[in-house]
Amino acid sequence: MENGSFWDHLEEFRRRLITVVIVVAVFSMIAFFFSRKLTGYVAGTSPVPLAALTPAEAVTANIRISVTAGIIASVPVILFQIWRFVSPGLYRKERKSVLGVTAAGIILFFAGAAFAWFVMRGPAIELFRSFETGNITGMWSVSSYLGFIGRFIIVFGSAFQLPLAVLFLAKTGIVEPSDIGAYRRHVLVGLLIIAAVLTPPDPLTQVMLTLPLYVLFEISLLAAGIAFRKKETGSAL
Repeated sequence: MENGSFWDHLEEFRRRLITVVIVVAVFSMIAFFFSRKLTGYVAGTSPVPLAALTPAEAVTANIRISVTAGIIASVPVILFQIWRFVSPGLYRKERKSVLGVTAAGIILFFAGAAFAWFVMRGPAIELFRSFETGNITGMWSVSSYLGFIGRFIIVFGSAFQLPLAVLFLAKTGIVEPSDIGAYRRHVLVGLLIIAAVLTPPDPLTQVMLTLPLYVLFEISLLAAGIAFRKKETGSAL
């Protein structure tokens, strides 16, 4: 475990943040060359015709999807930078797991993104459309639809990092799994708050994010319990 001043940590954070911004910018610029195809593909999944409501909206839509693709492509670098920033505060034995944790985080992110795209996207859109009754007819702008899809994917991918957070707390001994499990109701409320912050301001999306998150929490709590017991057994030997 390494100690450092507040300013040392701040400087380290600044350097890693700059690295992340540069990587996202590079991937976004690369994605821009394919933005028309990406925009056409994602826009083609809309159940209603999309409209460009301003002269420049088609351009901003392409830029938006390029940035979204850039962020998603940068996830391995982002997670690696996060864990490299955290690792000096860990013991040497715990630092060795940084690459493994990063790999797990990447898998979880793309699992969450796939879950959002293949499982939740269709039902979510149909649920929203079910409220278009009477004189309400869906007429969406291409920019708003692409923005919704981009946020939807990134939010689910980010939220799927929950098992890592629980395992991290258990493995480092900060909190025992039994202590976390005793506060299930508090965790549920916390997940609802997190979903409210991460999702657009509507309760339906919040609930749709909270339910799989809670299932993930229970699974990760079970895995953390197994890891904690192994650690305790190893310490006793």
